[in-house]
Order: sequence, then C-alpha cells, then structure tokens
Amino acid sequence: MPSLRERKKADTRTRLSAAAVELLVAEGAERATVSAIAGRAGVSTRTFHNYFAHREDAFVHFLREQIGEWVRQVEQASADLSPLDILRATFHELYGRSADDIDAAENLLVAGEQIGLMLGPDARTSIAENILEPLYEAVGRRAPRLSRFRVRVMVDLSLAAGASVLRHRPGGAGAADDVRGSDEHGSVAAPESYLDDAFDLLQHGAGRLI
Repeated sequence: MPSLRERKKADTRTRLSAAAVELLVAEGAERATVSAIAGRAGVSTRTFHNYFAHREDAFVHFLREQIGEWVRQVEQASADLSPLDILRATFHELYGRSADDIDAAENLLVAGEQIGLMLGPDARTSIAENILEPLYEAVGRRAPRLSRFRVRVMVDLSLAAGASVLRHRPGGAGAADDVRGSDEHGSVAAPESYLDDAFDLLQHGAGRLI
C-alpha cells in the first residue's frame, strides 16, 4: 500500500495534470503555460518542475490516468459483458458528464486533439501507442480468442466511434444537417442514441447494414 507521502505526491501530480488540461481546453495551448498551470493548481512553478519537466508531460500524464480508469472499468466489469459492451458503457458514462467536467467526452476530444497537435506526428504516434497499451492488454484478457491485431482494431475503432459522434451528430462540432438525426416530431435525438448507433455499426458490421 502506498505511503501517505506517496499518495500526496500522486495527488499533486494528478492536480497539476488536470489543471494543465483544463487550461488547454478552456484557453488553448498558448495560454496553457507552466506558470499558468502552476497557478491554477495552487503551487509554484518550481513545484511543477518537481513533477514534470515540460508542460507536455503533464498533458500526457492526464491522458495516461484517463486510460488507466478505462482499464479499471474493463477489469471490473461483469464477466457476461463483452469488451465492446464495456467500451460502449464507458463512452455512455463520459457522455453523461457535465460540460464543466474535464473528463466529459467533449473535453477529452478537444484535449486529445490539442495535445496531438503540440506533440507532432512522430511523437503523437509513439505516445498514443504507449498510452493505449494497457487498454489493449485489458481488452485482450477479456477476449482471449481474439488476435492481438483484432483487439487493437476493436479498441481503436471504439475510440474513433466515440469521437465521430461528437464531430458529426446533428448539433455537434462539425455536424452537417441530417434528417435521419431527427425523430418523427423533428426533434434532434440525444447524443447517447448516436453513440449506440455508432457502436451498433461496429458490433454488427457496416456491410450488413448497407
């Protein structure tokens, strides 16, 4: 069991990484400086550098912790649920969070895209692979009959489906008008219904639905 000192250090690291991403989402990369991050977290810049060498390290740590939470959800889910069902439920939980929650789906999408732009293509690919590895492994343990390749594809497509709903559903960022997104009364469906639609597409295959 971690000591009190270790728990306090872990809490400070988490607080700094959350403050970094909150600033990134709210004010953009230019304003998410080390000084601003430290101020938001209520510590000095020297304290910040005791935990992270660069601000990008704080952003990446936040993503690691988020993936770690998803790993725990996969590991603790009921044995009768498939990995795809668990990932669907994980996204439903993120979609249900308030917009002022940094862990809400919309904020995670913005953070992920901003961090990717800052890191550049080579570092982005390497870090994404490293960060996602625990999730690949957790899903693979739930589906031992699937090859490593298929596990990775399933996880990657699930993440892409969750992001695509945010971008393309009516009323969402980048969305185009789509009459199929309305019910018989002309009301726009809830985001969760589009999420289910996206995961149904993954579960049953696009070819069967065309």
